[in-house]
Amino acid sequence: MQAKPQLSFIEAIKVCFAKYANFKGRGRRSEFWWFYLFGMIVYWILLLPVYFLNAKKQAMIADAEASILSGGNVDMAALEANDPTSTIIFLLIVAGIVMLILLLPTLAAWVRRLHDVGKSGHMLWLFLLCGVGGLIPLLMCIPDGKPEPNKYGESPKYVQV
Repeated sequence: MQAKPQLSFIEAIKVCFAKYANFKGRGRRSEFWWFYLFGMIVYWILLLPVYFLNAKKQAMIADAEASILSGGNVDMAALEANDPTSTIIFLLIVAGIVMLILLLPTLAAWVRRLHDVGKSGHMLWLFLLCGVGGLIPLLMCIPDGKPEPNKYGESPKYVQV
């Protein structure tokens, strides 16, 4: 048996999108972990602006409250003109849509990875339904799959020479 080279970041993303809703077969560690990293990067790129805009909004509110408490005036028109709430809502809607688009290929990659280590894809319910117990399927994705075929198919990594 000879191992194929691991997938690159871009190759793994392409494989996972090509197998968008394929819950059958086995998936390599490199395929799963690179796609997992891709999902985390997308998540943070989408939600960091929301975090910063919300911090800006909270600072504006705190400044207005401090001004009122000290007997000063608050320019409500300027406060409303600079209010980032509509931008935050828009970004959250976009993030939700993108996360829904990534949901199916992510679940499929998880199931294929669990299959590669000989576990049922149903173990993923622990991750989806439980708190701490959800780490179990994630930890199950760490070991290398066996070179021999299992009940889920041939090894995606090892080939007969």
